[in-house]
Amino acid sequence: MTIAGPRVYYAMARDGVFLPSAARVHPRYRTPAASIVTQSVWSGVLVLSGGASALIRYTGFAVVLFAGVAVAALFVLRWREPAAPRPFKALGYPVAPAVFAIAAFLIVANAIYSDPRPSCAGVLIVLAGIPLYLFFARRQAASTW
Repeated sequence: MTIAGPRVYYAMARDGVFLPSAARVHPRYRTPAASIVTQSVWSGVLVLSGGASALIRYTGFAVVLFAGVAVAALFVLRWREPAAPRPFKALGYPVAPAVFAIAAFLIVANAIYSDPRPSCAGVLIVLAGIPLYLFFARRQAASTW
């Protein structure tokens, strides 16, 4: 996630729904350097704040949740835009993505059931991002007027 996360921050900042500094790229390497440094520092804080078990419980929940949501979005996109060009085919569609999305949902449900404290903390952290997103989205909409 230290590699993928900064690219998400970069894309969000480029779209105007995150801190503008996250959209800056390194002049030589053309990478989102500020986002990479920020993600690396945050990862270091998480690693130093608890053991590997706690880190996996708190972050694994969100990783599985969003992976399942991303794969489930494939069905929504194909339903909303059936005539859109498909530059590649999903292997085993629709069975393989459906199995993955269902498995991710079951893993998330099991995590909430078997270890509710870190799972609920993960849900709260994810939900805390909604007002932040809405703040940036409204600011972006206001600046385009």
